[in-house]
Amino acid sequence: MSKAAIEFLQKYGELSLVSLGCGDFLNRLDNHVKLLVKCGLKYYVGIDRVQRIVFNADGAFTGKEAVEQLLTPNFKGKIKDFSSIIRNFPNTRVEELRNIHCKIVVCQRVLPFRHWENIIATMTPILVLQEDLNGCELQSMDRHLYKKSYSAIVHFGLQPFRTNPLLPFEMNLVLWRRRDYYPYQHNPPSQWQKIRHRFFATCRNL
Repeated sequence: MSKAAIEFLQKYGELSLVSLGCGDFLNRLDNHVKLLVKCGLKYYVGIDRVQRIVFNADGAFTGKEAVEQLLTPNFKGKIKDFSSIIRNFPNTRVEELRNIHCKIVVCQRVLPFRHWENIIATMTPILVLQEDLNGCELQSMDRHLYKKSYSAIVHFGLQPFRTNPLLPFEMNLVLWRRRDYYPYQHNPPSQWQKIRHRFFATCRNL
């Protein structure tokens, strides 16, 4: 399925939220849907090395009523209609997506010894959401022209699905913003900032 995933994202990556390491069953998608709807995207893409990836509307969300309300403008509030935009690609390694652009990346349940920062950086997403942290917190996008953005978390209304940490000082929700992307438009980038970002992005992909 990796070839199919590459071909799809080469064509629709700009319109896609891509969940890396999504697992066998798509679940706890509440924050994902908020980002997808508020950024006007058209596809939800699940990527993993597992044999199959399943979406079940009954167990996919922690707050089903809130999600249905969020889906009202585009999907008439029907989660069944939302499922029509899901594209799953099992048997696909994240490493094969290098240099394939996509709009938003979600990174979940990454093993502590596996690092995808460099790969994600080449995908040039505007936002990188890390949640359900199990190794994700060890992955830093800091040196890749991204920065942690609490303001963007507030702007998109993201909420951790597990409010009580399992470990002291645990953060199970981190949102990285590409430095040339300002979702709330309080501080739009200058022309110099845009040129600088494009220059370093080009150098990184050489």
